[in-house]
Formats: sequence, C-alpha cells, structure tokens
Amino acid sequence: MVIEGTPRSAHSPIVVAVNAARRCGETLEMAAALATSTGVNLEVVYVEDANLLRLADLPVTKEIDRLSGAARDIDSGRMQRALQSDARQLRNKLARIGRATTVRSSVRVVRGHIFGEALAASARVDITFVHGARRVTQRGYGGRRPVLTLFKGGPEGVRALRVAAKLARTVGAGLTVLIPNPGGEGVERFKREAREAVEHADIRFVEGAEGRTLMLGRMLAPGTGSLLVLAKRSPELDDDATRAYLEELAIPLVLVR
Repeated sequence: MVIEGTPRSAHSPIVVAVNAARRCGETLEMAAALATSTGVNLEVVYVEDANLLRLADLPVTKEIDRLSGAARDIDSGRMQRALQSDARQLRNKLARIGRATTVRSSVRVVRGHIFGEALAASARVDITFVHGARRVTQRGYGGRRPVLTLFKGGPEGVRALRVAAKLARTVGAGLTVLIPNPGGEGVERFKREAREAVEHADIRFVEGAEGRTLMLGRMLAPGTGSLLVLAKRSPELDDDATRAYLEELAIPLVLVR
C-alpha cells in the first residue's frame, strides 16, 4: 500500500493482528474499508497466546462457564481446541466481509504475544492494525468518535498523519491530532506542518505536555476516539511503560511504517 510521501510497494497488504475473534469485527471492517479504497489485500495474523497455553497446563487452572458459572479443569489440549474454534470464527467474519466488499483476505496463525507479533508483522508492510482481546470496540466508528494520532513532524510522522486522515475520510469520522508542547514556536510549527501534510482535512488539535504516557493519556480518555495511529518508529514504542499502556488501550492501535 502507498500513502503519498512513502516509497513502498503498491501491493503491500494491510495487516491486522488479533488474538481473539470476539469483538474485533469493527476493526476488521475498518481495515477492510481502507484496503478496499486503496486496492490492496488484507492479511490477518491470528496470535495464539503462548502465555494462555502455558497457564492451561498448570494444575490449579480452571475454566469458568460464562453462562452457568460452573468451574471445570482445563489443559493445553482443550485450550488449543478453543483457539482453533476462535480462528474458524475469524475466518467466517472475513468471509462475510469478503462477500460485502472487493477486498481479498488471508489468515495466518502464529503463537506468541500479540504486541510482539504485531511489531514483527509490521516490519514488512506499511500499515498494521493491532486488536488484542482487551480492546473494547465501540459501535459505529463512522461519524462518531474521531481517529486519533500523535504528530511530532518528520517524514514518518507525516506518513502516519496521512494514514490517519485517510482512515477518517474512509469511515466518515473526524481527525484529532495531539501536538506535544516543545516550547517556543514548536507547537505552531507542528500545526502548520500537519495542515500542509493533509491540506483538505478538518483537523482538531489537542496540545499536550512534553512526555510520553502523559500526552497519550490526555488524548485517550475513555470514549474520545475510535483508534490511535502512530508512526512505527515513534519514541513512544521504545518506552516500556508506554508500550504496556498501549497494550491496555480500549481502542485498536494502527502502526505506520
């Protein structure tokens, strides 16, 4: 996939990393809408949680039935079958999306940790959606909650901003851009660069204090956005505390190379 300003292959698929089929339907639909509008394929990486499988073999591990509340023993074999069933549900979701759109999709199953596998997958593509089991999607992205992004200038920041703007246009949502406050004329410079990068976008700017988790936290209060777009080489992803925070977000994350 090519967003203006990035010299990547026009055939690079959009990757969506998930570790549970439940609740990821809207994220898949948003990724499919973007893939359709740009004429690329969708590759879904289903991550079997290695920690869950190890936990399942501990003698004290029990499974609680959500309907009856009854507890029963669970082992890695039962857990593996549950994961296989979940992957089938994911393929069924993609089949329904494929019938409603022109996008072609595939599913690849790996075992590991959702964020690590998403970062690995993002190394060879331009855009990666990350939707872990903890993420709570909000019905009706379009026209309701804005697409969020963090902008600090530079070529990669511009590419992430352009992806965020295209996502906002694709789903009919607003665009909110968090600008760090570096002091002096820095804020106005960032705003000017952002407007020049996406000339026709209606941008709402939010200024944040310099600092990583603090800036994101001000932007990502519950209900403020539909997803967060970040440059893959953003310093936020180098900070362990902020990476842990990003993994716990209640909205999907989009990484842009």
